[in-house]
Amino acid sequence: MPSQDSIKYHVLSIKGFIHNTKYIIQNIKQGQFPGFTLIELLVVITIIGILAGLILVSFSSAQARARDSSRKSDLDALKKALELAKQDSPGGFSYPSDMQTLDDDPNSPYIKQIPKDPKTGANYIYAATSTTDGPCTLDCAKYTLTACLENKNDSQKDETQNETACPGDPVSYAITSQ
Repeated sequence: MPSQDSIKYHVLSIKGFIHNTKYIIQNIKQGQFPGFTLIELLVVITIIGILAGLILVSFSSAQARARDSSRKSDLDALKKALELAKQDSPGGFSYPSDMQTLDDDPNSPYIKQIPKDPKTGANYIYAATSTTDGPCTLDCAKYTLTACLENKNDSQKDETQNETACPGDPVSYAITSQ
């Protein structure tokens, strides 16, 4: 239960608010509060516009970094699935020739669904090579997984894959087998 002092304080606060409100209304009626000038309004609107623009740019770059992080974790999941598939291959030495092999079976132990680029919905680039660095069908000894990143300044970007994997402005991120 509130104390008497607390109640008195709140009553006095309400009385003060009512008095101030009456004073403001009275002065407005008499024209003593002229309002804002057009210049003041334009300055405030300009400042708000600049701040909104800065927030929008910051937000969109944060979204791009989040999508890049998702791409990297997708490639890491694909790498784990490829390593599992290699262990299950005859002799345990060959990677799948394409990514579709990983999820052909709905009960696939490797990966439930092959992840796609979060922005474009395109598949990531998977290039399997044979021991002689040529195309492979059954003797895929190495692979490279590549994703196109939006952040050109990413610390993990791959300079070597840039032109072939990601034409145009984007940079690439690649994971290769050992």
